[in-house]
Amino acid sequence: MSELLGRRFHRLFGADGRSVVIAMDHGTTDGAVAGFENPEKVLEQVIAGGADAILTSIGIARHFSKQLKDIGLMIRSDAATAMYIPGVVNGHGSTMYFPRLATEAHRWNIPVMAEALPYGFEEHPAARAIGPVADASRMAAENGADIVKTFYTGESESFRKVIRSCYVPVLVLGGPKTHSDQEFLASIRGALDAGAAGVVIGRNVWQAPSPTGMTQALVALVHHDVGVDEALHILHESR
Repeated sequence: MSELLGRRFHRLFGADGRSVVIAMDHGTTDGAVAGFENPEKVLEQVIAGGADAILTSIGIARHFSKQLKDIGLMIRSDAATAMYIPGVVNGHGSTMYFPRLATEAHRWNIPVMAEALPYGFEEHPAARAIGPVADASRMAAENGADIVKTFYTGESESFRKVIRSCYVPVLVLGGPKTHSDQEFLASIRGALDAGAAGVVIGRNVWQAPSPTGMTQALVALVHHDVGVDEALHILHESR
C-alpha cells in the first residue's frame, strides 16, 4: 500500500483500527427513503454522534462538501446489485468488473471497499451462511478490496471463520430496520467479539428516533467495547 493510499485508508478508521461508517447511499436506487428525506439533517446528526466515516453518493458528497470536510468519506461507485462481489451466484460480471475498478482506484491512491453479499439482498436461506459469506469476503479481498462489508452470520463463533479467512478489515452491515434496539445492538456486539473491524449502518441509524443517539451507541460498542446494556442506556438517554 502506497503512502498516500495508506493515509486515505487509515482516515476511514479510528486510532484503534475500528470504524463506525454511516451508510447514506440509499437514495441512488431507492429515492427519498423514510428518515432520509433531509440528507443535511442526517449528516449533522450522525457526525455529532461521532461517526468515523460516511458512505454516500457522489451527489450528496458534492452538494454537502462543507458538512463532510472533517469526516472520512466513501463514495458508492455503482447503482445496482449486479456490481457487487457475490461469490456464489450471479458473480461472473462482478468478478470481472471489480478487479478493474480496484486497479484503477489504486492507481489514484484511492482505497476500495467491496460489498460481499453471496446472494445480494435476496431472502435466500444461505445468504448469511458461514460458507458463502466467508467465500464472498475472501473473493472480495483477492480481487483487490482494501475493506470488506458483509453480513453478520448471526453468532460469533461462525463469524470468526469469516474474519480468519479474510485478510482485510471486515465491517458488518446493518440491513433492514430490526425489530428491537436490543436485537440490533446485540448483533453488532457479537460481530465485534468475533473480530469485525466495525460497522456500516444506514436505516438502523437514520430511521431511529435519535440518529445521534444510535450513532453514539455504536461508537461506544465499536470504540469503547461496552456491553449491550450500556449501549442501550446511551441510546435511551439520548431520547
